Amino acid sequence: MLRTIIVDDEQPSLKRLSRILSESGEIEVCQTFQNPLMAYEYVRENPVDVAFLDISMPEVHGMNLSRQIHELYPAMDIVFVTGYEEYALQAFDINATDYILKPVSAERVRQALDKIQRRPVRPQAEPMLEVYMFGGFKLVHPGPDRRPLKLRSPKTEELFAFLLYKRSVSRDEIMDTLWSGFDSDKASNNLNSNLYYIRKAISDSGLKVCLLAGRNEVQIVENSLSCDLYVFEQVLREIRLGGDGRKERLKQAAAWYTGPFLKGKTYEWAGTKARRLEQDYMELLELAARLFLEQHEVEQALQAYEQILLTDALREDIAVHVLRLLIGLGRTSEAIRRYRKLEEVLLQELGTQPGAPIRELMHHLIR
Repeated sequence: MLRTIIVDDEQPSLKRLSRILSESGEIEVCQTFQNPLMAYEYVRENPVDVAFLDISMPEVHGMNLSRQIHELYPAMDIVFVTGYEEYALQAFDINATDYILKPVSAERVRQALDKIQRRPVRPQAEPMLEVYMFGGFKLVHPGPDRRPLKLRSPKTEELFAFLLYKRSVSRDEIMDTLWSGFDSDKASNNLNSNLYYIRKAISDSGLKVCLLAGRNEVQIVENSLSCDLYVFEQVLREIRLGGDGRKERLKQAAAWYTGPFLKGKTYEWAGTKARRLEQDYMELLELAARLFLEQHEVEQALQAYEQILLTDALREDIAVHVLRLLIGLGRTSEAIRRYRKLEEVLLQELGTQPGAPIRELMHHLIR
């Protein structure tokens, strides 16, 4: 199910839209806000797929809030809800998914949700650069030898990684992030030089250049490359939409997540995104485990739970599931070993012991 927030400074409008969305049965209203600044802080820390935004609000205009949200998560759907029809063209100019006039009706909201669900995956061109951002950062030529594509310097590599992460970003933000200690002219020269190096490395490999550099903004042309991050986020979106084949998409998403986002890189700007993706990945594994158990596929459920513990060994709630499944399968010796390992990790990392539910579960096995 898709997750949404609603932002509107008028309480009656906020309540009406929240009720209509909740009654649709297809979208989860995670939070509502009358303060757009609070909405932005919430989005920074919580997974959201769709934002319904009023346009005319104090403090932060809805159009500006939309741009700020898209800077964080370019793939998020934005639906504007307002009483002013003259904003329609502006809304679509900034890539809004839809535009709803007040007073909001259930039928018009249904049309917006249908549009969100029908949004197609962008077509891809061939051949294209392959980009891998999970477990590190790797660029691969799609030819038969699958040779790596090398960039000129670590800074050129960081710039390309930043552009891939942002998808569309202003030149000012790039310079503030990557060359914050430089004066504006030197930062601009560095940006232009490194953009040239990226273009040259790609074109010299016989691939289509995937950058559009304008006067104020730099964009990634997504259909000119293959990126594991983009595929993962698209599959995640499909899973939240629900429908048939959910289990297979869960397996697909888990396969694309091959390690932490940009693992081994010390880019300060990547930390929040890495934590968000890790959270998404573990939520997918939990959902997969529940689906496997519903279909009595115990071994696969166990593997999903174990994968979570490989990422976060301190998750006692997951450890309980693992121990119960092992005991149910008659693998008591392994359950005891896992329990001892958990005791060791908790003592070492937190100075604590396993909680009462786990101790009670293991009491009859440990003498």
